[in-house]
Amino acid sequence: MEMKKALTAVLFFLLLAVPAASAETISLTLHVGQSVTVNGIPIEFADFSSDGKAAFRINGTTYVLSFGDTVKVTEGLNMTAGSLKPEEGAVHIILSGDDIRVESPPGNIALETQFPSKITKPGGQVTFTITIKNKGKDAFIPLSIDAPAGWDTKITTGDSEINGVYLQQGESTQVTVVVKTSQRTGKFPVTLHAGESELRLIVTVEASGVDIYCNYPVKEVEAGEKVSFQLHISSSTPAILPLSAEVPESWNAKFMAGEQPVRAVKVSGEALVDVVVSVPSDASVGEYEIKVKAGNAEETLGVYVNKTHAGENGTLSVRVTDEGSGTYVAGAKVELLRNGKTVTEAKTLSDGTASIEAPEGHYTVRVSKESYRKVEKNVEIKAGRRKELHVSMRRLPYYMDISVPEPSKSQVLGRVFTYEVTLKNLGTEDDTYSLSLSVPQNWGGMVVEDPSSHTGITSAYVRSGKEKKLYVLLIPPDTAELGTYRSTLRVASAGSGEEREINLTAKLTGSYGLTVTLERYSLKVDAGDEAKTTVRVYNTGTSPLTNVRLEVKAPKGWNVKVEPRKVPSLRRDDEVEFTIEVAVPENVDAGDYLITLNAISDQKTKEASIRVTVSKGSSQTYLGLAIILGALLVLGLLLRRYGRR
Repeated sequence: MEMKKALTAVLFFLLLAVPAASAETISLTLHVGQSVTVNGIPIEFADFSSDGKAAFRINGTTYVLSFGDTVKVTEGLNMTAGSLKPEEGAVHIILSGDDIRVESPPGNIALETQFPSKITKPGGQVTFTITIKNKGKDAFIPLSIDAPAGWDTKITTGDSEINGVYLQQGESTQVTVVVKTSQRTGKFPVTLHAGESELRLIVTVEASGVDIYCNYPVKEVEAGEKVSFQLHISSSTPAILPLSAEVPESWNAKFMAGEQPVRAVKVSGEALVDVVVSVPSDASVGEYEIKVKAGNAEETLGVYVNKTHAGENGTLSVRVTDEGSGTYVAGAKVELLRNGKTVTEAKTLSDGTASIEAPEGHYTVRVSKESYRKVEKNVEIKAGRRKELHVSMRRLPYYMDISVPEPSKSQVLGRVFTYEVTLKNLGTEDDTYSLSLSVPQNWGGMVVEDPSSHTGITSAYVRSGKEKKLYVLLIPPDTAELGTYRSTLRVASAGSGEEREINLTAKLTGSYGLTVTLERYSLKVDAGDEAKTTVRVYNTGTSPLTNVRLEVKAPKGWNVKVEPRKVPSLRRDDEVEFTIEVAVPENVDAGDYLITLNAISDQKTKEASIRVTVSKGSSQTYLGLAIILGALLVLGLLLRRYGRR
């Protein structure tokens, strides 16, 4: 019999300590007369005997059970009798099954404890005595605990571990919450849940004999720099100590173990930890206090700022190189952005460097250049300090650059427009480019490799890093009106599919030409007579001539008439005939004279001349003879008179 009791006790212990992986268990305490409904089946603790047996009424059937006896309540649900407390009239039962549903949830549960906060050492154990009072209806009250990870907790009553209790309205009971901590030190919350109520408990884990000190607790530094202190942390017992620091506003401190940031340290004897303090650039000159803690041990450090950079800009020096060749990238655009907006920008020089000044703060640096992938990096600029940043850019496999030195030209109608185009392959791969040309209506156009060539091309092959010169020829028709015309050259990469458009402008202007044609290049006229001739003026240009007139310069005293006096407009290929009438005075000596003709317009002038040969008339001949005869007669009379003496 004793062996049977022992085996039953062992079985009961296993049910409590190691429930089946596939089954759920609930432990609770019932007093005489109390009942609980589980999965729709009422279970009542009816009475108990002096020999330690308990009577249960399950779904109308009475069972008398000893410690460890198990009965089948319903399919998938068993009940095992636990320890009996005759002095309290209470029994402990264990329900096990796949899906246990305890009905009559608690309505108003009060939780109380006299000591809600306790202190222990790392790995230590504390217990809390909790009074549970049911202010609502009779109900089964499920119990559970929330605790930090790595801690062990349990709820007990007497020698039994439970996860629920049954209380009638107004009834109360006491349970014990057992908490075993980990090695980590600090102040931690533990929460007991009883139905919908909860009670917050505090467990403080302190390592006994923890000490922290620094050999050089006060250091001097310039604003904007970092300063490091080495901390010696010791503990008489193994402990995990959280690390914390109190610094001035806008300062920053972090704990380092080598190059790794840490938030706690495990101490077994002594450990070394560095605390790195970042001083803002605008910190004023003076001494500042830093408090560091390891667990509850505290050390006060001091930082003396000997120089401030308040109000100063910081400098960012960027060097850009080609990822493939390692050469410097000149002409790259370096932008400094904050909140997505450009604050300032610069271009890299021949050595790949660019220098930018900006107020202290966090920025995004964007570096871009044609034929390269865009690069963005986050940087922090400190006032009065210089920060260097290296950016490596990767060249795109396909990228073209097209340049036209003179995309707009102006010339007279009748000439061919020639545009020089430089096609560069800035990608890492060889590429073929298709070429197409759109020209105005009735115009001719083609792309050639030589301006003197008459053979057009529709594609061009360019090796990586090389360039090719092409020429676009545009031929206006003879009937084209003067004005501005636009053409488009389209270049498409076979490698990337990218297409570029180059706009070309051709402005047709007029040419001005004026020609003078004489009917006769010489005239013969007697003194005192008139002579006529005609002069034709031609517009040999492409633009109209306005206010066309003929001006004649003749010897003084000569009278010249020109008809018409002026022509308002003379169109292309038109002509006008001027009539010139020259009157020679009678007293003009015979001989050759030159008349100058100037054909004048608002745009152009042309000069010509006519030789005029003047002869004496017959009346003048007789007059001359009479004068000669008169002179001879006078001479004869003089000789006769004075000759006789």
